[in-house]
Amino acid sequence: MQVNHTRIQHGVGQGSFHSASVIFEASNTKQRFDYIYDCGALANWQKTSELKHSVSRIWLEPREGSARPVLDMLILSHFDWDHMNGAQDLVARFEVDRIILPYLGPQELAIILASQAGSIADGTVEQLHRIATGGGTLWGSPITMVQRGPRRPRPEKPESSEDPSPSPEDFFRTSNKIAETPKRVTVVPDNQGAVLDRVLSDEEDLLAKAHLGSGFCNWKIRFWNRGMDKELGELILDTLGRVGFPVAALTDKVNGSRDIITWLNVRHRKGRPKKGSGGKKATAPSSNRNLAVAAYRSAIEQHKPSWLGETEGKNLSNFLSLGIYSGPNFQFDKTGFRYGYLYGDLPYPYRHIRHFSNDRGTLTGWIGTGDAPLGEPTVWDDFKLHYQNELPLTQTVLVPHHGAAPKKGPRFYNPGLNHKGGLNSVISYGTENTYGHPQPSVLSQIMYADGTLLLVNEKSKFGFHENYCFP
Repeated sequence: MQVNHTRIQHGVGQGSFHSASVIFEASNTKQRFDYIYDCGALANWQKTSELKHSVSRIWLEPREGSARPVLDMLILSHFDWDHMNGAQDLVARFEVDRIILPYLGPQELAIILASQAGSIADGTVEQLHRIATGGGTLWGSPITMVQRGPRRPRPEKPESSEDPSPSPEDFFRTSNKIAETPKRVTVVPDNQGAVLDRVLSDEEDLLAKAHLGSGFCNWKIRFWNRGMDKELGELILDTLGRVGFPVAALTDKVNGSRDIITWLNVRHRKGRPKKGSGGKKATAPSSNRNLAVAAYRSAIEQHKPSWLGETEGKNLSNFLSLGIYSGPNFQFDKTGFRYGYLYGDLPYPYRHIRHFSNDRGTLTGWIGTGDAPLGEPTVWDDFKLHYQNELPLTQTVLVPHHGAAPKKGPRFYNPGLNHKGGLNSVISYGTENTYGHPQPSVLSQIMYADGTLLLVNEKSKFGFHENYCFP
């Protein structure tokens, strides 16, 4: 058997787009597991041309029984437009088996609507409202929402699967004749007999199970959702209600989305002075969207004592970011293991190529962080506890929030992500962004930790590619 894993951080500009494939081959059989983590990038509030180009370059295969190429899993870390404005294009182009989202209930929906009221589209409001009131699809594809589970002690080393592992003969023997159309893997929670349902606890790992040779070969996905402070959620609902927001519509399955959209789109002017009265000029038009944002910020200020420094930021939706760990869940021969990467703006093999080698040991994992404020101690403590087994196995980390470090607001990067020297720290950003991403302080911290700094933007062309071979 042979397993090949490829992952790419695409150069799309101000946003994030990560795609990955795991291909299992043995005994005349090929099975694939393909997933994407976030798909978005903005320039003047429009999709960047680089995002469109990167989406068009994605190559997937049909599976047995499918008419279109299959994307097993589309993961959206959170609902900021620069992380998801290209996702619907993927759903239109491929057969998407499952979309993974952070848990979205009425309170979480209120935070998203209030914090992004100035820019969120009516269609997005309708889609998210349907999910928050019990819907099971997004753009026609089935969803699973990941919610914070009860934090419980974990063994120091990952538990081995009960499934029989492939024999050494199966692991090293790969047929020259492989079926043209790959079979589907089975993606299930790491719980015997479980199925992937509408809601998943982040304490439950997902396994992409390929049935090859004498047993299963599993690829592991572990999500992390810090969860939302319920008291803060109630406070935001209260402040929204005071400015007239239809709070009851958040739970109204029938007319709720219509009522919310209607209210958000109300525009009003302050009364104009009569002609010749000598009064001041009329103020510029405002809208209920402005009122929602103001109510949201008021709630943050009121709740600041319990959230300490975390609440100084203006984009609390970042706190809903869904983290992900991806890595093999099987034993492999360390002497045969090969790893290589390609980074730069010229085609292979002309520039910025590291040839396959095993000189980086056996670290194979990858962690995506979305816009999570991991620099805040309470957030980092939860993240570190949740990934206590996975972080030491990680070779590459996607740095949170495009390398942000705002002067007034939550901290995002944590040096603990670079748990040893030489690890890859990938920052996805746009060169013309007005936010100052990535911040010099973040770059300095990564270099001080002896991290390999990889800046991926619209000028990177091919982005950052990694490839792992488990022969």
